Amino acid sequence: MQIIALIVSTIAMIITGVALWFTISSFKKQLQLNFFSDYTKRYQEIILKFPDSIHDKDFNLNELDELNRDRTIRYMRAYFDLCSEEYYLKTQGHIDIDTWQEWETGIKFALSKPAFQQAWKSLNLDSIYYGSFSNYLSKLLENEKKQL
Repeated sequence: MQIIALIVSTIAMIITGVALWFTISSFKKQLQLNFFSDYTKRYQEIILKFPDSIHDKDFNLNELDELNRDRTIRYMRAYFDLCSEEYYLKTQGHIDIDTWQEWETGIKFALSKPAFQQAWKSLNLDSIYYGSFSNYLSKLLENEKKQL
């Protein structure tokens, strides 16, 4: 009888452990989805504030009227803030490689545009952000110049 009770309790513990593992795994996936969704929403809110011409090859921040220039610079700063957060999360191992690759592709795309290059220089953000993020963006900008 004791052997049967031991077997039943062992099976019950295994079933409970498996159920707990599935619950935690599902919860973790949901948190990751919510996290990614939050960053995507923040990105969209920033990007929608940019002028329509932001991706033009001949875009020049200095040619905007003062109101639009100040507004664009403010949202460029918010964009670079978001990028630095994403970079920090990547360096700390808080996001998976697939998420980082998606975000990095977007950062590289943005930095291929004159508007973002001008904003980085104009804001002199490399003196505000921590060194590794500034170095990362500097390398991306150098690579962009080499491709031209």
